[in-house]
Amino acid sequence: MKREIRIALLALVTLAVSIWGFKFISGKNMFSGDKTFFAIYENVQDVNTATPVQINGFEVGTVISILPEPDDIKQIRVGFTVSDKVEIPDYTIAQLMSISPLGGKRIELVFDKMCDGSNCADNKSVLKSKNVGLFGSIISEDELDQNIEKITGTIDKTIAGLGDPNSNDAVDVSIRNLSVTLENFASISEKLETLMSRSSRNMEKTVSNISTLTESLVVSNQKVDVMLDNLATITNDLSKVKLSETISKTEGTITQAESSLKSVETTMDQATTTLSELKDIMKSMNSQESTMGMLLNDKSLYMNIESSSKNLNLLLQDIRLNPRRYFKVFGKNVPAYEYPNGDPAAGK
Repeated sequence: MKREIRIALLALVTLAVSIWGFKFISGKNMFSGDKTFFAIYENVQDVNTATPVQINGFEVGTVISILPEPDDIKQIRVGFTVSDKVEIPDYTIAQLMSISPLGGKRIELVFDKMCDGSNCADNKSVLKSKNVGLFGSIISEDELDQNIEKITGTIDKTIAGLGDPNSNDAVDVSIRNLSVTLENFASISEKLETLMSRSSRNMEKTVSNISTLTESLVVSNQKVDVMLDNLATITNDLSKVKLSETISKTEGTITQAESSLKSVETTMDQATTTLSELKDIMKSMNSQESTMGMLLNDKSLYMNIESSSKNLNLLLQDIRLNPRRYFKVFGKNVPAYEYPNGDPAAGK
């Protein structure tokens, strides 16, 4: 029986040592009087159990638990221990900071002095929390303000000295050229604004013309639609026509047209022959060797014919005026001859 009791006691001791070792490895000493506090963060990346808790770089505890809030999983509750030798006030801020650019986190407890008993943070209370980025972890806010003031002053001096007219540095020359360029650009912008103002009326007219053109295109589009409808109707009608009969009729018509063309061709040949003969006749008439040519081209014949015609006219006129000269009536004496006006024998 004593042996069984010893084995049971050894098992209990072994179990207790194992639990204590596990807790110790995870950063919690079960036999110490350390206090436990909590802080709530939105991002706990790289935070794990045994993450150090420090005051100005001095480690005073470790993280022992990381759990999301039941009501809001975006809020992560981090539990950590603080040595019982450190009395932190209730206004302490637990800042979650980066250890180095390579990774790792730590919790920095920020307060000005230890509490005096009246304002100490209670065990298992929730402290104020704050996430500090990598840059804020490397340099403090005071140092950052001082450096910003120095950098700002340097930048102001540098900017104030840029474009010095007495300097031949490339930067100063570039700044002066840039200033001239900006002035030219301002002048160009002013001219462009003036040009746009003058052209606004033309632009309005152009827009109005475009609007009119668009309306015309709409009307034309409607007409084109009507034409397409008509074309579709014609196509439909053509599809219903018996093409074989139409082609046969067309061939007959073409045959008749060819026959008519042959007749016309024969008539044209006859007309050509007639015109050729008429041409020969006219050529013969114009020739002085032919009878007709001699009659047409002999001027003396023309003069004789004209004189004979004139004398014939005079004779007829005289017969009409003095018939007694040519007809003897009942033995009466013929009166003296009176020459008619224009008679060429009057002067003889």
